[in-house]
Amino acid sequence: MSPTRIHKITKIDNYRIFQGWKPSGGVEFARVNLIYGQNGSGKSTLASLLQSCAAYAVDQSDDRDHRHDDVVSAGLQLEVCDPSDTSTSGSSAISLNDRAFWGRVRVFNKDFVRRNLRFEEVDGPQPEALLTIGERLADAERKLEALRPEFRAAQQGLDDAKVTLEAAQKNVGDLGTKVAREIVEDLSGSPEFNARSYNRTKVEDLLKNFEGDPTVLGDASTDLVADRNRATSRAMEPVSIRPRGTMLEQDGLDDARQLLSTSVVSNHIIEELVEHAQRSRWVQQGLDLHEGLESCLFCGQGLTAERINALNAHFDESFKNLQAAIDDLVKRLDVSVSASKTYLDAFPADSDLYEELREDLRTARQTYDTEHKTYVEAVTQIRAALTEKKNNPFGVPVLAPGLVLVAPSTEALKKAVKEHQGRIDSHAKHAREAAARVEHYHVKNAAGEYMRLKKEVEDKRAACEELQDQMKELGERIMALESVDGDPIPGAAELSEGLRGLLGRDELKFSAQDSKHYAIERAGDPATHLSEGEQTAIALLYFLASVRKDKIQGEPPIIIIDDPVSSLDHGILFGASAHIWAEFVVNTYASQVFLLTHNFDLFRHWLIQLESRQQHEDCDFRAYEVTSVVAPRGPGQFPRRPQLRRWETDKDRSKVLRSEYHFLFSRVAHAVVDRCGDETLADQMNALALIPNAARRMLEAFLSFKCPGKMGSFHVAVEEVMNSGGGVALSVRTRVERYLHTYSHFDGGDISQPLKLTEAATVLRSLFQLMDHVDPGHVSSMCNALALEKDKLLGTPEPLSSGGTSA
Repeated sequence: MSPTRIHKITKIDNYRIFQGWKPSGGVEFARVNLIYGQNGSGKSTLASLLQSCAAYAVDQSDDRDHRHDDVVSAGLQLEVCDPSDTSTSGSSAISLNDRAFWGRVRVFNKDFVRRNLRFEEVDGPQPEALLTIGERLADAERKLEALRPEFRAAQQGLDDAKVTLEAAQKNVGDLGTKVAREIVEDLSGSPEFNARSYNRTKVEDLLKNFEGDPTVLGDASTDLVADRNRATSRAMEPVSIRPRGTMLEQDGLDDARQLLSTSVVSNHIIEELVEHAQRSRWVQQGLDLHEGLESCLFCGQGLTAERINALNAHFDESFKNLQAAIDDLVKRLDVSVSASKTYLDAFPADSDLYEELREDLRTARQTYDTEHKTYVEAVTQIRAALTEKKNNPFGVPVLAPGLVLVAPSTEALKKAVKEHQGRIDSHAKHAREAAARVEHYHVKNAAGEYMRLKKEVEDKRAACEELQDQMKELGERIMALESVDGDPIPGAAELSEGLRGLLGRDELKFSAQDSKHYAIERAGDPATHLSEGEQTAIALLYFLASVRKDKIQGEPPIIIIDDPVSSLDHGILFGASAHIWAEFVVNTYASQVFLLTHNFDLFRHWLIQLESRQQHEDCDFRAYEVTSVVAPRGPGQFPRRPQLRRWETDKDRSKVLRSEYHFLFSRVAHAVVDRCGDETLADQMNALALIPNAARRMLEAFLSFKCPGKMGSFHVAVEEVMNSGGGVALSVRTRVERYLHTYSHFDGGDISQPLKLTEAATVLRSLFQLMDHVDPGHVSSMCNALALEKDKLLGTPEPLSSGGTSA
């Protein structure tokens, strides 16, 4: 199996100029990839993103997401492939966490130079030493080849073990959730249970406590329904007992016996009345009725004074006093019976008391009723005897010897009501206790399953820890082998030789300062104030050396080189190109190569070489162009976004590669001739973008041949050619001068008339009209070479300006 390489970029969500970006169809990368793009097109941003992803993947710190937040939010999606896999489904997505893949990505750009060389140091740059692999490193590498698969296998095993551990932990959590739900359902509505805050954590806490002390659930409910009802019930209303009126007891019986035994002492007793109580009562009532009368109302006979006096003597004051005392005692006995009956009728209903006390209430009521009836019977006997005594005070009625008069007891009722009140007062406590018993009932029932699931968790955690220990041991062994040092001297010698060949002089040399660093010296002293060309040469050679087979460990790297030469060191362009070509094209050790450049000569040179190499031997390459185009996003929104397209290598396309001038001429000309009448605002903005870049460089190249003495004075050269040969058309002069004013700091022209967006294509045509005015044969030849229609390019001829002055 070959090392994987980048197959294509699927999308980039949010990284600088790449916003919601997806490539056009057909962008699939080969082993060698050549990408051309002018400054601002997004090529360097792409290289920076890949370098940042590599830095993120190898960063093992806890705060790496914060340190590399731009990478996390970028949303880069790559697909990689194994070049030896020819199936159509051979590509797959790669994760930012794939340390093995991203560790192979090596990027040369400005950030690499800044991190590794630090040219601004007082004593000159001191880059890390490039240790050449020797016998010790070769032995270490062989051991690493065996250990790394073991480490990856352990990592995969740990990942799988973590998944099963998480599943087991979830089962424990699910059990706790289930039990908590059952408890909440049973105790919902209980005033002493907070269902809103109850969760599985409380269940798990109880189960953990139960493991250490099984008695914590010893009060689990044995009557779930009763405890649930008690826990969810509300306190009952208090019951009040009306006080019972005063009742005669033994004292009343004693009074009755005394009255019954009382004798009336009189010296004038009428015998006929003593023996007949009914007659005596009749005569006594009649005596009161005949008061003041002289004759009897019954028989009509006269009432003599002697008879009246005899009757009054018989019914004297002692007789009447005894009767009055009897009436009073009878009345009090009647009141006592009424008070007892009222008290009995006022007993609370069974439903007024707690259910557990209702049987006691019924017993108390039944007992009181029985005792009340006994009391009434005793009062009835006493009352009858007293009535008899009242009717015949001279008689001595006798009560039964064993007769007692005892009021019904109220203690049983009072006890039940007191217990009822006690339950009201302690209802909250009992409800809490009942709720706890219900809770413990459910938790205790789940304890067995909890123990089993927890054992599974412990077993799987132990397996994870064992794999972690194994990975730690393997990692330490790998780290020790990776830290085996090589020899920096061969690397220093190679770099010095490379500098001599690239710069054509040998005063700059690399020397091994220690086992970890080089020193760069000029004639034996620290090299300071290095020129741009020297810095470029050192940085590039150092990078090329750092990714050689004898300097790098592990699988072959993926190389990304962004603008290896700048416009300030054009002199080493082809020397640098030759070094890159030799390292990554002739030498096929690198798994994949990306060369990104804004230098058209470098792009052209490589493209011609790659096409030539492909004709004679297998050379897997692709060429692309990245441009920045206006992409409408919404009303009034015209952001620029990169566009990555294949650079076709057919015969017609190769014509524009004859020189950078051919390429620029073609690019600007097509912006004019391909213009359609209904172009959008975005089309106009794209045309306008050509003016300060491609159009100026094209015109500069043209003028360098027509006005060689004015090289470096762009606007002076333009003024000279506009005034040659009788002058250019007035409208052309005006547009060119405004172009010069806007983009070349030209002092003339009407500065109150800035270049309008809609004039972009017209201004570009004016530049070609100016060139045709100066050298029509040249313009015709270029149009023929590039298959352009000259008439369409130049448009309708316009009248010449009067004189040779600016309009």
